[in-house]
Amino acid sequence: MKLYVVRHALPDYGDDPENPPPDPGLAGDGREMAAALAQWMLDKDEVPNSILVSPKLRTQETAEILRDAFGLPDVETKGSIDSDMSIRKMVLKIAADKSRTRVMIVSHHETIEHGMRVLNLEPWIHLDMLAMSELRILRVKRSTGEWKEHRRVMPSDLGLKDFY
Repeated sequence: MKLYVVRHALPDYGDDPENPPPDPGLAGDGREMAAALAQWMLDKDEVPNSILVSPKLRTQETAEILRDAFGLPDVETKGSIDSDMSIRKMVLKIAADKSRTRVMIVSHHETIEHGMRVLNLEPWIHLDMLAMSELRILRVKRSTGEWKEHRRVMPSDLGLKDFY
C-alpha cells in the first residue's frame, strides 16, 4: 500500500502571531502551498484514492484543496485521526482493506512523527521536522504497518518557502 503523509499547509495566525486563534484556517500562502502540492502530485501520478484528515480547520482546508484537485468525492474525518484512533491503529485498519491502495493522511507534525515512529516500532528514531505542506510518500506493509520512505517533497522543491 502507498501512504501519502502531508503536514497541513501554513495557517493564518491572524494579526497577533503571539496570540493565534485556537483553530486557525489557512493563510493565503498556505492555500498556494496546498495547490502547488496537488499539482505536483497530479503531474507525477501520485494521486490517492482516499484522504484521512484530523478535525482541525487547517488540516481540513489543506485536505479539501487536495481533494478538489484530485476530483475525490470527500475527505474522511469520522474514525480518522483523533483522540479515538492512533495513527498506528488507523494505518493497520486501512492496510487490512485491500481496496485501499493509495491513502493520504493530512495531519500535524507531532501526530505524524509519533505515528511513524510507532509504526516502525523504533521509538528512539527522531524524524526530520516536517515543513508545512510537506509530503512524504511511504510504502507500507499491509501485515505489520511497517513503512519505508519512498520519496519526500518539500515546498522548496516546488519553488515555495519551507515553513516549520
